Parts: sequence; C-alpha cells; structure tokens
Amino acid sequence: MHARDLAGPYPTVSADDDALDAARLLVREQLPALLVRDRDDYPYAVVPSAHMIGAVTATAPLEHFIGGS
Repeated sequence: MHARDLAGPYPTVSADDDALDAARLLVREQLPALLVRDRDDYPYAVVPSAHMIGAVTATAPLEHFIGGS
C-alpha cells in the first residue's frame, strides 16, 4: 500500500480566499484541516480546524456570539 492509495479528493482553498468562507467550508465538510493553495495552485499550508476557527472567531464582533444588536 502507498500513500496515494489512502488519499482521495480533498477540498482546498486559495491563499486569497476569504477566511470566513474557508471556515464555512471546513465546518460544512467536517474537515480536520484545510489545505491552502498558493497563487500557482501548489500546496501552501495545512491549517488545522482549531486554528482556523480560533482565528475567525477572534476577529468576529462579540455581539455576533451573544446576540447583541
């Protein structure tokens, strides 16, 4: 068995994609991490889900989470 036998299609995002859209993809597809591609479509980074969600929620207004106006 080879690594290619274990791998299958995996959703990716571009380094230029919106972080919130990337987080939505991560949640919708129940991914453990996101594979980020650079401008030349090469792998750039693997971002664990905890890092992505932490980064997105850290920049969101507190009202978004507590239902304020």
